[in-house]
Amino acid sequence: MNFYNRQRLDLSEWVIHFVHDRKPDDDPTTLADIAQMEGYARDMRLPDYYDKDGKSHNILTEHEENEYSVEDDAPAFDILKKILHDGYIKSGWSLRNFVPTIYGPKSAVCFTEMPLYALVDYAKTRRISGYVGNYGIAFRRNELFAAGARNVIYGLSTAHLEAEVDEKGIFQGRLLSVKETGIGTQEQYRYVATNLVKGDSTKEKAIDWTHEREWRWALPYDTLGVPGLPFFLSKEYADFFTDIIIIVPTNEETEIILGHLKTLYDAGSTNHGITYDKNKIAAAKVLSLENINHLSNTDLSQLKIDDIPAKQMRIMPNFVLTRDLDNKVRTAVLEASNKAKEAINDYLIKNPDFNDNQGERGWAYVCTQKISEITEALQNAGLSKTYSDGIYRLNLISHNTSNLHLLAIGAEAAAKYLTDVLRQSFFVITQLD
Repeated sequence: MNFYNRQRLDLSEWVIHFVHDRKPDDDPTTLADIAQMEGYARDMRLPDYYDKDGKSHNILTEHEENEYSVEDDAPAFDILKKILHDGYIKSGWSLRNFVPTIYGPKSAVCFTEMPLYALVDYAKTRRISGYVGNYGIAFRRNELFAAGARNVIYGLSTAHLEAEVDEKGIFQGRLLSVKETGIGTQEQYRYVATNLVKGDSTKEKAIDWTHEREWRWALPYDTLGVPGLPFFLSKEYADFFTDIIIIVPTNEETEIILGHLKTLYDAGSTNHGITYDKNKIAAAKVLSLENINHLSNTDLSQLKIDDIPAKQMRIMPNFVLTRDLDNKVRTAVLEASNKAKEAINDYLIKNPDFNDNQGERGWAYVCTQKISEITEALQNAGLSKTYSDGIYRLNLISHNTSNLHLLAIGAEAAAKYLTDVLRQSFFVITQLD
């Protein structure tokens, strides 16, 4: 590649995936309650892909796919946090009025090659549609290409003609006619309907999305083990990217995302055992659009990701622990366990008629949500565990009981002690057996 060919102001070496608000009107899963009332199965998901025999497939179960759940009308920021938790960008069919705009047998992920300044300006004009926002994940253009993404094909030299089945008579989703259009089934995911000339007929409308400079990545069936493009997952899934930039509008959201990344790093995997590449999480950069608005000597109307100094982006917090802090935390946890036992024994002495075999059974966890040196010391000593939900759980209560009432009494005493001694908020979460 000639390096100088890429030096134009309207070109960037980064490609961005928009993250937008969830739109229930374009999501058939929101019809699940209606379907259940009508006696149909609850799983209303569209397939991830169709195989060569026309059979539809979903790679993960509905429960696995929605381990990190969000509301049907969740805002873009919540969707971004789910994507980071999942470790992959879910591929889909880009429904509009329940009609797929992705052709062919494989769902896809969409990107834009617009530079950052154009992206921000475009997001302002299209924000009302709900499909474009100031949240995104950026990847290097060459690495995305190596992962299998390609530029879309805007329009055809022939007429737009669709087919019910492929050349072998097999249903493969929404298809173009291969014979009439000349686009093979496996490349149809790249097609975007385009019509730059509006006809005299009221039915013929101009269709022009060429300004989005779109790229698409098609799901390679089930070869990756997840229904989307992996970027935070371990090498057993894929190893496509060396640089990842997460884009958010504000500095406040930057801090939230950095904490979210830290809990993902500490968890090491999703609850269902899909493992993360912790090095990629630790290296991911977070870019605040609010922050770059204050850059001096910078023309924001020409700003590209390529031009932003690394110091203007943040990475996951990293804490250096001292031996004194490590000893302090270990000692505090041991004493907190003793406080829990004392509280339980004291309660039993004061309530001699209490029947341990009656009441609810379960677990009581002493927890913290703060990202700090204290929490890092707990993790380093193996005294806490997080499940990528931002809550660090300490299972301290070793009293010989599963009575939830007793365990909660002990956990509350332990949480109070740790809060006082470590000067960090600890609280209790109970869970029924």
